Amino acid sequence: MNRILIIFLIIGLCSCGEKQKSEKKTETVTFEQTISELKDFELLQDFEKNKAEFGTPDTFELNDHSADGGELKVFHDKDFNYIVFDFWLYGETGKLNYTYWTDKNGNLEFKFVKKLNYEYDKPYYEENFKIDSTINYLSYSGMKIRMFDLNRNEIQKAELIDTTKNELESFFKDVTKGIEIIK
Repeated sequence: MNRILIIFLIIGLCSCGEKQKSEKKTETVTFEQTISELKDFELLQDFEKNKAEFGTPDTFELNDHSADGGELKVFHDKDFNYIVFDFWLYGETGKLNYTYWTDKNGNLEFKFVKKLNYEYDKPYYEENFKIDSTINYLSYSGMKIRMFDLNRNEIQKAELIDTTKNELESFFKDVTKGIEIIK
């Protein structure tokens, strides 16, 4: 009887050890999935946190798109599952900064976009000009495109969302036409 009891104890201990090993494997897989599925504001936070790891971005001058020029910086690294396109255009009465997070598989499908506009009440070279800025975000995750304001509150106006989406997609297409993007 004692022998049978000892055999059951040994079998029980072995099966507990196997269960612990399989739980550790599950945790690792879950962690890897979380990193690869960043979306929306997580992309923004991840990029801000890891910007230095991308190294020196590819930089392109954008002289034909605004009165005072601009630039495009492209951040890409094999360890991240997205590419960041950071556009700056400068003008007499304002500047814009559009930042796009895209997939990295080659078709440049949008994941998230940050739209930052600065408007001056008079040309920047005149004294005491005032600056007003607006920030909006577009999320391409999910079934429909969603728009958020500076405070990350969702904007529900379909017409505004559609206009902003068309503006940002058209801008990206027009400005990157003819630029060789290394992925």
